[in-house]
Amino acid sequence: MIRIVILSLLIILSVPTNIKADVSKLLFSRLTAEDGLCDNQVMHVMQLPDERMLFTTLGNINIYDGVNFSHIHHADIEPFHLKDYHGFYHVYVDKRQMVWIKNTQSLMCFDLQQNRYITNIPEFTKEIWPEKNTITDVFVDTDYHLWLLSGRALWNDYSCKSVNLSPAWGEVQDVDVYGQYGYVFFSTGHIVCLDLKTSSVVYAKAAYSSQEAKKYDMTSMVVRTADGHFYQIRNGIEGLFLCFDTKSRTWSKLFTAHFTLHTLAVKDDAEIYFTSSRGLWRYHVKNKTREEIDNYTLSDGNKMSASANTICFDRQGGVWVGTYRDGLLYAHPDRYPFRNIDSTSLSFDTQATSVVDSRGYLWECTTDGLRLTRNGKVSMVYSEDGLSNDCVCAIVEDKEHCMWVSTANGISCIEVKKDGGLKINSYRHADGVQRGDYILGRAKLLDDGSIAMEGKNGCTVFHPNELMRMRNIQLNPILRRMTKNDHEISLDFSALNYAFPQHTYYKYTLTLDRDSTVTILRPGVDRSYIDDNGALHLTLLKLKPGKYQLKVEASLDADRWTGKAKVVSFEILPPWWQSTWAYVIYTLLTIGIVVGGMALYSYNQRKRMMRQMKEERLMARIEGLMEQCARYEDEHQSVKPTQEIAENDMDAQDSEFLKKAIALVEKNLGKQYTVEQLSSDLCMERTGLYKKLSAIVDKSPSLFMRSIRLSHAARLIREGNHSLAEIATKTGFSSASYLSRCFQEEYGCKPSEYARQ
Repeated sequence: MIRIVILSLLIILSVPTNIKADVSKLLFSRLTAEDGLCDNQVMHVMQLPDERMLFTTLGNINIYDGVNFSHIHHADIEPFHLKDYHGFYHVYVDKRQMVWIKNTQSLMCFDLQQNRYITNIPEFTKEIWPEKNTITDVFVDTDYHLWLLSGRALWNDYSCKSVNLSPAWGEVQDVDVYGQYGYVFFSTGHIVCLDLKTSSVVYAKAAYSSQEAKKYDMTSMVVRTADGHFYQIRNGIEGLFLCFDTKSRTWSKLFTAHFTLHTLAVKDDAEIYFTSSRGLWRYHVKNKTREEIDNYTLSDGNKMSASANTICFDRQGGVWVGTYRDGLLYAHPDRYPFRNIDSTSLSFDTQATSVVDSRGYLWECTTDGLRLTRNGKVSMVYSEDGLSNDCVCAIVEDKEHCMWVSTANGISCIEVKKDGGLKINSYRHADGVQRGDYILGRAKLLDDGSIAMEGKNGCTVFHPNELMRMRNIQLNPILRRMTKNDHEISLDFSALNYAFPQHTYYKYTLTLDRDSTVTILRPGVDRSYIDDNGALHLTLLKLKPGKYQLKVEASLDADRWTGKAKVVSFEILPPWWQSTWAYVIYTLLTIGIVVGGMALYSYNQRKRMMRQMKEERLMARIEGLMEQCARYEDEHQSVKPTQEIAENDMDAQDSEFLKKAIALVEKNLGKQYTVEQLSSDLCMERTGLYKKLSAIVDKSPSLFMRSIRLSHAARLIREGNHSLAEIATKTGFSSASYLSRCFQEEYGCKPSEYARQ
């Protein structure tokens, strides 16, 4: 049996990482319904606090963990009527892991931790804000805090207080925070600053005049930057792009548009991207110009024209574009560092099949691995060690003293560590490397530090620094699935590595009672653990009973583990026969057996002693009677009183009777002489014999006869001239074992012990 306890880590609450590359120049990969997306009409894109991606499509909510899509169905959920929201599709996620989905005057709420919809939203919000029975709008700021609106009262979970808003400011359309202040955006173009501790109004600023407000009063979307700027797009009769500076408390109009603006994403202070009914646009803050991005370059080199509906930058530096009909587009500026060009543009004047590097090591290409000679010792490097293929074609050293080799299936980088070990990273077609073999000896280090390697389908050119840059991405793995079976447990993890899943390293530490084992798994080498999507499939077998802690880390560099670890705690319970209760029962049974054995032994000892005492008394009485009989034979008859003569006659009769009975038994000692025969020889009924012997010797006839036989047997045993079987025959016992059993009952010891005494 396994009891599972999963420990949740801290949620990462950070703003998107700045992207250095131009979105229009990136290479995009495409995710559609064929890849697991519910449908190809993407309405909203956002990143969850745990770094999973959430996509809302026309028919469902999709959550992507870098490996698979999971869908949140809501066919049987009746949306809550949200009176004051007149905008379009908007999705929030708060610090409670609640997803709030707003559409025109409708609201749904999904609990990510419980994986279920909240069916009674008024009851749920009343637990949060007890003073109000119902809400009219919901907001979540950039720091994942919840704001609730009921009429003109606005509540926040910073101070858990509400503030009454002036009707003159119009309808509340957006809420965000910066520092210790909250900022409320209204349909009239006003921004109202609130003190988060007291929920009191600090100041209010209007972006434009009341006459202009009617042109932009329908919808709003706000994005905060790290330096305290709020960029806002507004829609009405026309679109408007604004910026509010919290430090100077001033508004700036950036541009107006005669079309609808959809979503807004700030890459950095220099470039801002927004989607619209006319596609994707880029705005240059410095020169205040905008340009349309009308097509996208896919990873296969083809161009694609798609209408962008929404855009989002994730915290790893990637960009996600949701389209109206073509699914999702994803790109990362460092994702494809390899460029494939025409071979005729470069000349290769050396045959790079054998290289002596700056350390004096000799590297030689072979069709069965890479031969390395250092300090006179030869070793081989194979695909099992991390090479992309065992058929090595060319080798070259870069300016950082790393060795780059081309093979029949990609390119590998070999770093020689300080301890002499080799660190190998391989790149294949998924990274942009050309398919097919590379040409033998055709590799070259260019003047700018780039490396060129010629293949059958052209020349691959790359700069090593660009490949090293991708290792700076921080990965924070999550647990996708866990199953248990007796003393085995299987766990699936995702590193949420959207850009470079095929380069995901994993390190897991398994701890049992302070005894820890650390294992590092390498992509391309440990294929039974890490699949092509970068997911870890870990099976722990034959676990001993105890409390375990499993810590899993992910990285793009085997020597750097900077991300948050996922910790899973579980307990392997022993089988019932090894459980605590079982040992308690075993202890009680042992004590019971010992006590019972001692009691039985004591009882048998007392019984034996009583039997022995009774036998001694009986034998003493018999011997006394026999002596009395002998004495009567030798004594002369004398005259006594009448009463005394009568008593002596009575004793003499008993003695004569016993003497005759003993003589009959001794006469037939070696025969099967029975009680019936004894009573017949004494001319008595069996019952009469029983009464007579019971009165005289306090024994039944059978015990009387057995005692005489045993007395003779004891004499023969003391003499030591006969075996036990012979004695049994001579004394009338059917077998030696029966004699031994009767003897032990009579004398309290075995015949052998009696003989030694």
